[in-house]
Amino acid sequence: MIIKRIISVLIAVLLLSSCSMAATYFVRKTLYVDILAYMPKYLNETSGLAVIDGDVWTQNDTYGQNKLYRLDHDLTGIAQVVTINNSRNCDWEDLAQDQQFLYVGDIGNNLAKRKGGVIYKIARKGLSQQQAVVPTAVLNYQYSDFKKGWFNKHNFDSEAITVVGDQLWLFTKNWKDEKTKLYQINTAETDKVQYVKPVAEYPSKGLITGVDYDPQTATLAFIGYRKNKYLGYSFIWLVKVKNNKPDWSTGIYKRLGIYSQWEAIHWYGAGRLLITAESNPLNKAMIGIVDVQKLLDTGE
Repeated sequence: MIIKRIISVLIAVLLLSSCSMAATYFVRKTLYVDILAYMPKYLNETSGLAVIDGDVWTQNDTYGQNKLYRLDHDLTGIAQVVTINNSRNCDWEDLAQDQQFLYVGDIGNNLAKRKGGVIYKIARKGLSQQQAVVPTAVLNYQYSDFKKGWFNKHNFDSEAITVVGDQLWLFTKNWKDEKTKLYQINTAETDKVQYVKPVAEYPSKGLITGVDYDPQTATLAFIGYRKNKYLGYSFIWLVKVKNNKPDWSTGIYKRLGIYSQWEAIHWYGAGRLLITAESNPLNKAMIGIVDVQKLLDTGE
Protein backbone atom coordinates (compact mmCIF):
# COMPACT_ATOMS: atom_id res chain seq x y z
CA MET A 1 0.00 0.00 0.00
CA ILE A 2 2.78 2.41 0.93
CA ILE A 3 4.65 1.56 -2.27
CA LYS A 4 1.51 2.29 -4.33
CA ARG A 5 1.15 5.68 -2.64
CA ILE A 6 4.80 6.51 -3.35
CA ILE A 7 4.36 5.54 -6.99
CA SER A 8 1.20 7.67 -7.23
CA VAL A 9 3.00 10.68 -5.78
CA LEU A 10 5.92 10.24 -8.18
CA ILE A 11 3.56 10.03 -11.15
CA ALA A 12 1.77 13.19 -10.02
CA VAL A 13 5.05 15.05 -9.66
CA LEU A 14 6.18 13.92 -13.10
CA LEU A 15 2.89 15.03 -14.65
CA LEU A 16 3.10 18.42 -13.00
CA SER A 17 6.72 18.75 -14.07
CA SER A 18 5.73 17.83 -17.61
CA CYS A 19 3.04 20.51 -17.60
CA SER A 20 5.51 23.05 -16.30
CA MET A 21 8.08 21.98 -18.89
CA ALA A 22 5.48 22.26 -21.63
CA ALA A 23 4.64 25.76 -20.45
CA THR A 24 8.33 26.58 -20.52
CA TYR A 25 9.14 25.16 -23.92
CA PHE A 26 6.03 26.28 -25.79
CA VAL A 27 5.69 29.89 -24.76
CA ARG A 28 4.83 31.89 -27.87
CA LYS A 29 7.85 33.33 -29.70
CA THR A 30 10.61 32.09 -27.45
CA LEU A 31 14.13 32.80 -28.64
CA TYR A 32 15.95 29.96 -30.34
CA VAL A 33 19.21 28.92 -28.68
CA ASP A 34 21.74 27.36 -31.04
CA ILE A 35 23.73 25.00 -28.79
CA LEU A 36 27.34 25.10 -30.00
CA ALA A 37 28.83 22.55 -27.59
CA TYR A 38 28.68 20.86 -24.24
CA MET A 39 31.45 22.33 -22.18
CA PRO A 40 34.29 20.39 -20.50
CA LYS A 41 33.17 18.67 -17.29
CA TYR A 42 35.73 20.67 -15.35
CA LEU A 43 33.74 23.82 -16.21
CA ASN A 44 30.41 22.62 -14.84
CA GLU A 45 30.16 25.85 -12.80
CA THR A 46 30.89 28.22 -15.70
CA SER A 47 29.63 31.63 -14.71
CA GLY A 48 31.23 34.39 -16.77
CA LEU A 49 32.36 35.08 -20.33
CA ALA A 50 35.01 37.21 -22.02
CA VAL A 51 36.19 37.22 -25.62
CA ILE A 52 39.78 38.38 -26.19
CA ASP A 53 41.26 38.35 -29.71
CA GLY A 54 38.57 35.90 -30.75
CA ASP A 55 39.26 33.47 -27.89
CA VAL A 56 36.53 32.59 -25.39
CA TRP A 57 37.40 32.73 -21.69
CA THR A 58 35.40 31.64 -18.66
CA GLN A 59 35.73 30.74 -14.97
CA ASN A 60 34.01 28.62 -12.35
CA ASP A 61 32.10 30.24 -9.53
CA THR A 62 31.61 29.49 -5.82
CA TYR A 63 34.69 28.01 -4.15
CA GLY A 64 36.28 27.11 -7.47
CA GLN A 65 39.96 27.61 -8.09
CA ASN A 66 41.40 31.06 -8.74
CA LYS A 67 41.87 30.30 -12.44
CA LEU A 68 40.75 31.51 -15.83
CA TYR A 69 40.11 29.05 -18.67
CA ARG A 70 40.52 29.66 -22.39
CA LEU A 71 38.40 27.31 -24.47
CA ASP A 72 39.71 25.63 -27.57
CA HIS A 73 38.22 26.60 -30.92
CA ASP A 74 35.50 23.94 -30.93
CA LEU A 75 34.55 25.01 -27.37
CA THR A 76 34.58 21.45 -26.03
CA GLY A 77 38.02 21.50 -24.37
CA ILE A 78 40.32 23.72 -22.36
CA ALA A 79 43.19 25.23 -24.34
CA GLN A 80 44.81 27.20 -21.51
CA VAL A 81 44.61 27.68 -17.75
CA VAL A 82 45.79 30.91 -16.12
CA THR A 83 46.14 31.21 -12.34
CA ILE A 84 45.44 34.61 -10.83
CA ASN A 85 47.95 34.93 -8.01
CA ASN A 86 47.15 36.95 -4.90
CA SER A 87 43.46 36.22 -5.32
CA ARG A 88 40.81 33.98 -3.84
CA ASN A 89 37.71 32.55 -5.49
CA CYS A 90 35.11 33.08 -2.83
CA ASP A 91 32.37 33.43 -5.43
CA TRP A 92 33.59 34.50 -8.88
CA GLU A 93 30.37 35.21 -10.72
CA ASP A 94 31.17 37.23 -13.83
CA LEU A 95 33.82 38.61 -16.17
CA ALA A 96 33.87 42.05 -17.79
CA GLN A 97 36.36 43.70 -20.10
CA ASP A 98 37.49 46.91 -21.73
CA GLN A 99 40.25 47.50 -24.28
CA GLN A 100 43.08 47.02 -21.76
CA PHE A 101 41.77 45.00 -18.86
CA LEU A 102 39.79 41.95 -17.87
CA TYR A 103 37.75 42.25 -14.66
CA VAL A 104 37.03 39.18 -12.54
CA GLY A 105 34.06 39.73 -10.27
CA ASP A 106 34.19 38.03 -6.87
CA ILE A 107 30.73 39.43 -6.24
CA GLY A 108 28.44 36.53 -5.28
CA ASN A 109 26.65 36.71 -1.95
CA ASN A 110 23.94 34.05 -1.64
CA LEU A 111 24.24 33.92 2.14
CA ALA A 112 24.18 37.71 2.62
CA LYS A 113 27.36 37.44 4.69
CA ARG A 114 29.33 39.97 2.64
CA LYS A 115 28.70 43.70 2.67
CA GLY A 116 30.28 43.98 -0.76
CA GLY A 117 32.83 42.23 -2.92
CA VAL A 118 36.14 42.27 -4.78
CA ILE A 119 36.92 42.76 -8.45
CA TYR A 120 40.35 41.75 -9.80
CA LYS A 121 41.76 43.88 -12.62
CA ILE A 122 43.89 41.83 -15.03
CA ALA A 123 45.96 43.14 -17.96
CA ARG A 124 44.69 41.65 -21.22
CA LYS A 125 47.98 42.04 -23.09
CA GLY A 126 49.84 38.75 -23.31
CA LEU A 127 47.24 36.86 -21.31
CA SER A 128 47.12 34.03 -23.86
CA GLN A 129 50.84 33.35 -23.26
CA GLN A 130 50.70 33.23 -19.47
CA GLN A 131 50.34 30.43 -16.94
CA ALA A 132 49.95 32.82 -14.00
CA VAL A 133 49.31 36.54 -13.60
CA VAL A 134 49.15 39.08 -10.79
CA PRO A 135 46.27 41.58 -10.76
CA THR A 136 47.31 45.10 -11.73
CA ALA A 137 44.79 46.33 -9.17
CA VAL A 138 42.05 45.14 -6.85
CA LEU A 139 38.74 47.00 -6.60
CA ASN A 140 37.01 46.66 -3.24
CA TYR A 141 33.45 47.87 -2.79
CA GLN A 142 30.74 47.83 -0.13
CA TYR A 143 27.01 48.48 -0.44
CA SER A 144 26.16 51.66 1.43
CA ASP A 145 22.57 50.42 1.84
CA PHE A 146 23.48 46.87 2.93
CA LYS A 147 21.06 45.01 5.20
CA LYS A 148 21.50 41.52 6.59
CA GLY A 149 19.23 38.84 5.20
CA TRP A 150 18.53 35.14 5.03
CA PHE A 151 19.89 32.67 2.48
CA ASN A 152 18.28 33.42 -0.90
CA LYS A 153 15.85 35.84 0.78
CA HIS A 154 17.63 39.16 0.32
CA ASN A 155 18.59 41.74 -2.34
CA PHE A 156 22.39 41.96 -1.93
CA ASP A 157 23.62 39.15 -4.15
CA SER A 158 25.17 39.87 -7.55
CA GLU A 159 26.28 37.84 -10.54
CA ALA A 160 26.51 40.51 -13.24
CA ILE A 161 29.11 43.15 -14.12
CA THR A 162 29.97 44.97 -17.33
CA VAL A 163 32.05 47.96 -18.41
CA VAL A 164 30.24 51.11 -19.53
CA GLY A 165 32.62 53.97 -20.30
CA ASP A 166 35.11 54.20 -17.44
CA GLN A 167 32.81 52.51 -14.95
CA LEU A 168 31.97 48.98 -13.94
CA TRP A 169 28.23 48.53 -13.70
CA LEU A 170 27.15 45.91 -11.19
CA PHE A 171 23.59 44.58 -11.24
CA THR A 172 22.13 42.69 -8.29
CA LYS A 173 20.37 39.37 -8.23
CA ASN A 174 17.43 40.23 -5.99
CA TRP A 175 16.22 36.95 -4.49
CA LYS A 176 13.62 38.73 -2.38
CA ASP A 177 11.71 40.80 -4.94
CA GLU A 178 13.11 39.61 -8.33
CA LYS A 179 14.16 43.12 -9.36
CA THR A 180 17.69 44.34 -10.02
CA LYS A 181 19.64 47.34 -8.67
CA LEU A 182 22.46 49.14 -10.46
CA TYR A 183 25.66 50.13 -8.66
CA GLN A 184 28.46 52.00 -10.46
CA ILE A 185 32.10 51.29 -9.55
CA ASN A 186 35.05 53.46 -10.59
CA THR A 187 37.61 51.30 -12.43
CA ALA A 188 40.48 53.66 -11.55
CA GLU A 189 39.83 53.98 -7.80
CA THR A 190 41.94 51.16 -6.38
CA ASP A 191 43.51 52.58 -3.22
CA LYS A 192 40.47 52.42 -0.95
CA VAL A 193 37.11 50.75 -0.47
CA GLN A 194 34.37 52.23 -2.64
CA TYR A 195 31.07 52.67 -0.81
CA VAL A 196 28.45 52.43 -3.51
CA LYS A 197 24.78 53.25 -3.40
CA PRO A 198 22.13 52.12 -5.87
CA VAL A 199 21.72 54.39 -8.88
CA ALA A 200 18.29 52.93 -9.65
CA GLU A 201 16.20 49.77 -9.40
CA TYR A 202 14.61 48.00 -12.36
CA PRO A 203 11.77 45.46 -12.86
CA SER A 204 13.81 42.53 -14.19
CA LYS A 205 11.00 40.03 -13.45
CA GLY A 206 13.49 37.39 -12.36
CA LEU A 207 17.02 36.65 -11.16
CA ILE A 208 19.73 38.40 -13.20
CA THR A 209 22.80 36.17 -13.66
CA GLY A 210 24.79 38.00 -16.33
CA VAL A 211 25.09 41.22 -18.30
CA ASP A 212 27.16 42.66 -21.15
CA TYR A 213 27.19 46.08 -22.82
CA ASP A 214 27.60 46.77 -26.54
CA PRO A 215 28.91 50.34 -27.04
CA GLN A 216 28.17 50.18 -30.77
CA THR A 217 24.41 49.97 -30.18
CA ALA A 218 24.41 51.35 -26.61
CA THR A 219 22.58 48.19 -25.54
CA LEU A 220 22.78 46.13 -22.37
CA ALA A 221 22.03 42.43 -22.71
CA PHE A 222 20.90 40.67 -19.53
CA ILE A 223 20.36 36.98 -18.90
CA GLY A 224 18.55 35.35 -16.01
CA TYR A 225 15.96 32.87 -14.90
CA ARG A 226 12.82 32.52 -12.86
CA LYS A 227 11.90 29.43 -10.88
CA ASN A 228 8.32 28.21 -10.80
CA LYS A 229 7.17 25.60 -8.29
CA TYR A 230 8.44 22.69 -10.37
CA LEU A 231 10.66 24.12 -13.08
CA GLY A 232 10.87 27.66 -14.44
CA TYR A 233 12.14 29.53 -17.47
CA SER A 234 15.14 31.51 -18.69
CA PHE A 235 15.02 34.96 -20.27
CA ILE A 236 16.99 37.85 -21.70
CA TRP A 237 16.49 41.60 -21.60
CA LEU A 238 17.81 44.08 -24.18
CA VAL A 239 17.90 47.59 -22.71
CA LYS A 240 19.24 50.82 -24.21
CA VAL A 241 21.58 53.08 -22.23
CA LYS A 242 20.73 56.79 -22.25
CA ASN A 243 22.30 59.57 -20.18
CA ASN A 244 24.59 57.06 -18.47
CA LYS A 245 21.68 54.96 -17.17
CA PRO A 246 19.65 52.01 -18.45
CA ASP A 247 16.42 53.25 -20.01
CA TRP A 248 14.11 50.41 -19.01
CA SER A 249 11.28 51.90 -21.07
CA THR A 250 13.19 50.62 -24.12
CA GLY A 251 13.52 47.14 -22.65
CA ILE A 252 12.76 44.08 -24.79
CA TYR A 253 12.04 40.92 -22.78
CA LYS A 254 12.10 37.42 -24.27
CA ARG A 255 12.10 33.93 -22.87
CA LEU A 256 14.69 31.48 -24.10
CA GLY A 257 13.57 28.31 -25.83
CA ILE A 258 15.76 26.13 -23.61
CA TYR A 259 15.42 26.34 -19.86
CA SER A 260 18.63 25.98 -17.91
CA GLN A 261 20.64 27.95 -15.37
CA TRP A 262 22.13 30.30 -17.93
CA GLU A 263 24.84 32.20 -16.10
CA ALA A 264 26.87 34.22 -18.60
CA ILE A 265 26.22 36.43 -21.60
CA HIS A 266 28.51 38.27 -24.03
CA TRP A 267 27.97 40.17 -27.27
CA TYR A 268 29.55 38.00 -29.96
CA GLY A 269 29.49 39.92 -33.20
CA ALA A 270 26.67 42.08 -34.54
CA GLY A 271 23.30 41.05 -33.18
CA ARG A 272 24.48 37.82 -31.57
CA LEU A 273 24.86 36.79 -27.94
CA LEU A 274 27.11 34.05 -26.63
CA ILE A 275 25.67 32.40 -23.50
CA THR A 276 26.73 29.62 -21.13
CA ALA A 277 24.85 27.51 -18.62
CA GLU A 278 26.00 25.63 -15.54
CA SER A 279 25.37 21.91 -15.35
CA ASN A 280 22.18 20.93 -13.53
CA PRO A 281 19.89 17.90 -13.23
CA LEU A 282 18.34 18.75 -16.60
CA ASN A 283 21.38 19.61 -18.71
CA LYS A 284 25.15 19.50 -18.89
CA ALA A 285 27.12 22.74 -18.90
CA MET A 286 26.71 24.17 -22.38
CA ILE A 287 27.49 27.11 -24.59
CA GLY A 288 25.23 28.54 -27.26
CA ILE A 289 24.36 31.46 -29.52
CA VAL A 290 21.21 33.59 -29.56
CA ASP A 291 20.50 35.77 -32.59
CA VAL A 292 18.84 39.03 -31.49
CA GLN A 293 19.38 41.14 -34.60
CA LYS A 294 15.68 41.14 -35.47
CA LEU A 295 14.84 42.27 -31.96
CA LEU A 296 17.30 45.13 -32.28
CA ASP A 297 15.89 46.10 -35.67
CA THR A 298 12.16 45.76 -34.97
CA GLY A 299 11.68 45.17 -31.25
CA GLU A 300 9.75 41.98 -32.03
